[in-house]
Amino acid sequence: MNDRETPRAVRYPRAALPACCASLFLSSLDTSALVVALPALQEDLGLGVAQLQWVVVANALARGSTLFLAGSLADRHGPRRIFRLGVVLFGISSLLCYFSSGFAELIVWRVLQGVGGSLMTPASISLLIGVFQDPVARSRALGTWSATAGVSTALGPVIGGVLVTVVGWRSVFLICLPFAALVVIGLRWVPESPVPRLRRRIDPAGHLSIAATLFFVTFALSGGARDGWLSAPTIGALGASVLSMIIVVRVERRATEPVLDLAVFRRPQLRGAVLTAGFSYFCLTGMNFLNTLYLQQVRGYSAWEAGLMALPLTAGTLVAAQISGRLLGRYGPRRPILVAYLFLITAMVSLALAASTTSSIGWVLGAFALLGIGMGMANPPSTSSAVAALPPDRAGSASAITSTSRQVGMNLGTATLGALAVSVAGFLARPEPVSAADFTAGMRLAYAATAVVAVLALVAANRCFPAAPATPNTAAPTAGTISRKERSDDRQRYEHPVTQDHERPDRGDLHAPVPGGPREGLLSRRGR
Repeated sequence: MNDRETPRAVRYPRAALPACCASLFLSSLDTSALVVALPALQEDLGLGVAQLQWVVVANALARGSTLFLAGSLADRHGPRRIFRLGVVLFGISSLLCYFSSGFAELIVWRVLQGVGGSLMTPASISLLIGVFQDPVARSRALGTWSATAGVSTALGPVIGGVLVTVVGWRSVFLICLPFAALVVIGLRWVPESPVPRLRRRIDPAGHLSIAATLFFVTFALSGGARDGWLSAPTIGALGASVLSMIIVVRVERRATEPVLDLAVFRRPQLRGAVLTAGFSYFCLTGMNFLNTLYLQQVRGYSAWEAGLMALPLTAGTLVAAQISGRLLGRYGPRRPILVAYLFLITAMVSLALAASTTSSIGWVLGAFALLGIGMGMANPPSTSSAVAALPPDRAGSASAITSTSRQVGMNLGTATLGALAVSVAGFLARPEPVSAADFTAGMRLAYAATAVVAVLALVAANRCFPAAPATPNTAAPTAGTISRKERSDDRQRYEHPVTQDHERPDRGDLHAPVPGGPREGLLSRRGR
């Protein structure tokens, strides 16, 4: 096929990266910017505190409960088609949120936004995995994609503060439309993934039981922080979560073609990816929640100034994600995962030491930068390891697993760290009102406990990630061996695909274990 006969969507595989990054920026920006707009929204629509919380919770519930369904649809119908559907649905629902005139109407459109966001995320990862077949190029693409999530999350409060101050709270939804339109237009040049589509029967019982489990888990975690862990709704949601989990296990074990094969969690590499993805976002969201209160209520900074102080976290995430992608393509997940945990532990210890009414703000900003570096180093290897643990035609389901672990980590971080800090502060203040010193004491304990958990998570990850081959091309030449020219040319790689990923012995990012693999963890002498 000559160049004239080649469709535009095939001639520009690199267009997939900016399209996927733009969609992720769009989704994360909406969530993080809306937090700043909540007070103005509450005043304009006349909402109570409980109603205001549902503006955020409704979106999280819809997104968290439909991630597995979105990944399965991407595997069955092609990630490009599902990705476009998610972007269009997100853009339309954002416009409807802009015109909302009441609480019930806004909640409906926020739920649609959550569904659109869940369709975009697994499909975007699956699209990148299929288009970037070269291990090094794929790892760098995942690094850029991961950096986008951190940047948009950190920039959201800054952009949201400007929009709310200058235009109003509705502009937070309106800013999503240009991004959505650009992504839809850019998809004309994005190729469909060359990985064969999954041809399986639909497992409706599996999809419904998994969606119910994720719904109740998300509701319980958000309700625990909102209503208290001993409240009736929270206890009921926790009980429903346990019951629905039991149903998932029974349904999926009996299914001929289950949507979630529980046997995949026997693979240490997938367990390590889920642990790393969830814990990194646990640290990020828990830190954001506590430090928003600390900077504004203890240190007296405005919302605008507190938003600007998140820029070191943004810069650290952006730079570290690129470095992590390069290390991942060259050495496998071991080294970036080790570095990520070390930076996360150091950041939590630094925040525990900095949490006081008189500490230097430079110390706090330095801790933010350390946390950003840890986030940037953790995201690419966790995503790549989850996808590598499953066959190429299940890339959407693999990305849904890591996306779900991040969503649970986000809710758990806010609920756990916030509840711990507030409980300690209330205990120290008895019977007087809570003071700034009491609150910072609670923060110190919360961050210290997180640092201890991070050490335990590092030990667990040490046993999960197998040692990568010493060199990426030690296997004997086969029909699937890739030339140097093909490695540097993504267009050539797409138009002339080679052996499928799971059949290629030269894939550095599949992290094939060496003798003694899983037990030679991050800290072993042999794995260094």
